[in-house]
Formats: sequence, C-alpha cells, structure tokens
Amino acid sequence: MNMSSWAISILCALLLAGCGPSGNDEAVTRAAADRQAREAGANELARNYDQARAAGQYELAQAYANQLLHDAPGTVAAREVQATLADTGVRVDEARDKRRLEKLWFYNVEPMEGGGDGVVQSAATYATRDANKDNAPVRLVLRRHPKWGRSVYLVLDRGEFDCAKGCKVAIKFDDSAAQMFSATKSDLNKQAMFIDDEQTIRDKLESIRVITIDVSIGGKPRTLSFEVGGFDRVQLERHM
Repeated sequence: MNMSSWAISILCALLLAGCGPSGNDEAVTRAAADRQAREAGANELARNYDQARAAGQYELAQAYANQLLHDAPGTVAAREVQATLADTGVRVDEARDKRRLEKLWFYNVEPMEGGGDGVVQSAATYATRDANKDNAPVRLVLRRHPKWGRSVYLVLDRGEFDCAKGCKVAIKFDDSAAQMFSATKSDLNKQAMFIDDEQTIRDKLESIRVITIDVSIGGKPRTLSFEVGGFDRVQLERHM
C-alpha cells in the first residue's frame, strides 16, 4: 500500500467512527427509554388504583398507590393519585373498623328445647371490658323464639342483676340523652334481665354505633357499653 492509500484508509476509519453514536448519546437514549418505561409502569399502577377505588376495594387501591409512590414518586400519575390518597386512607380505616365491629357479634341457631318445632335464633355481643377486671362479662342478646317471640336481654356470665318488679334502666344510643326503659329479671335465669321494649332496641341497631346501659349488679352500679355498629340483621333473621 502506498502512502496515499494508507492516508485514505485512515481518513475513512475516522469518518466512520464519527458517524456512530457516542457514549454520551447512548446514555441519553437509555435514560429516555428508562423514563418512558417508568411512566408506563406508573400509568398502569394509577389505572389499577382508580379501578380499585371505583370498585370499593380501598385497601387494594392503597396498596397500588403505595407501590406507585415508592417506584415512581415524581411522575404525573403519582401526583394524580395523591389527590385522592387521603380519602382512600379514610375509607381503608372505615373498612377495617367495620370488620372489627362485625367480629364482635356472634350468631347462633339451635333447636327448641324439648324437641319442639322451629329453631331459636340469636345474636349476641359482649360489653366493652371496664377498668375493674373482677366485673363479670355481660352480653347483650337479641333472640327470636318460636314460642316466646322476639326479645332483647342482658345476661351475666356470673352474678345477678338487681331488678325488683317494675325496675327501669337508663339507656343511651350513641351520644343522645338517656332514656328510661322498663326491665324484667328472668324468673328462669337470675343472671338474665329483659328490656321490655324490644322493638325500639332492635330498630335502633342499624343506625347507631354504641348502646350504653346503666344497671345494678350485686348491689353495685355498672355502666355497660356495647359496640353494636357491626350488627347484621340479615344474619339474625336469616331463618325467621
């Protein structure tokens, strides 16, 4: 190869090198592709978030939002999700509290004593534990009996209610003023005391959160608080 051919080869090699992408150009291209993929992933999470909220699945929506804010916090999708994220958190807390309240109720169906026709259906919830650990637990029970009809009563795990003939108890529904209700101690079970106006109690259950009842047990006054917000009438009356 003469000097002229050698020079031409070197020049062509330099020109070809100049025509290819530089290291900086490649980095810019990769960064743009990464941004595009990040935005696409963020948009998909935002769509999933919106769909979950629309379906009332707020805990799932919150999970999508948390993933989005972790993976792509500066994206347009993240900013849009943050606009409703506080409301989603409130709905999540409400759903969890609803489940907690529902678990406070126990539903039961059992055959009539003595083998009679029909079944006895009941729903019961315990009073919130008070500071005195020695106090006996108390249940609020709603019952439907084929023979005796509907009733609402309190029942002690141990001890006896103080309720002479014609006694009354003070009952509050949420924060409303206390109302006096006639009560009757059971002749068959001294640990049980019936609230005579069963229908008022039953009708209130689906619109209140707490029933507070002032009673006397073994000569000592007690204030019983029942969280009833999770009451499910369908479960109680399923076989009625």
